[in-house]
Amino acid sequence: ILSYISWELIDQIREGFFSKFLVKPLDSLLYWFTINLSSKILEAIYISITGMVLYFFLREYFWFPRHLATWFYFILSLCFAFSLAFLMDFCIALIAFWLIQVRVFKFMLQYLIFFFAGAILPLDLFPKWLQVIVHWLPFQFIVFVPIEIYLEKDPQLLNHFATEALWTLLFYGLANWALSKGVKKYEAVGG
Repeated sequence: ILSYISWELIDQIREGFFSKFLVKPLDSLLYWFTINLSSKILEAIYISITGMVLYFFLREYFWFPRHLATWFYFILSLCFAFSLAFLMDFCIALIAFWLIQVRVFKFMLQYLIFFFAGAILPLDLFPKWLQVIVHWLPFQFIVFVPIEIYLEKDPQLLNHFATEALWTLLFYGLANWALSKGVKKYEAVGG
């Protein structure tokens, strides 16, 4: 689910190679989305193969949802999570239009997102005051909420999907706005 295209996009902007996206009739956001999607499809194949091998040896430790609807909601939540993670990562990469050294900043933000998404530690284990704060942030929808749906522990499905759709639209708007502002400021140094 987590996106890593920002590392390449930061380099493209910093080194001046982003210019090729400005002279060709293509949507930069859509281009990077498809790059991210293709890498995630390849990752999914590798993970599926590994999962099948592990399942063969450890099948008594695996748990699958009991309801068919859960699978649908889980896949839908993964699609939202994939889109949201990509848009967040894309927005972080666009900071390179304004800052020369954005890699350290990106690295710090990446681990904050991992932490508040529940990728490092389940959000249930956070102190109550921190859970309240995290509840208002978009990061939980990337890892924690899809896992809760898979485990059939999420009683607020419609609320979560509506909130996740809202966050996705907000980041989509932010990505388009930052891209248009960044392109106006862009200087093709080094390319």
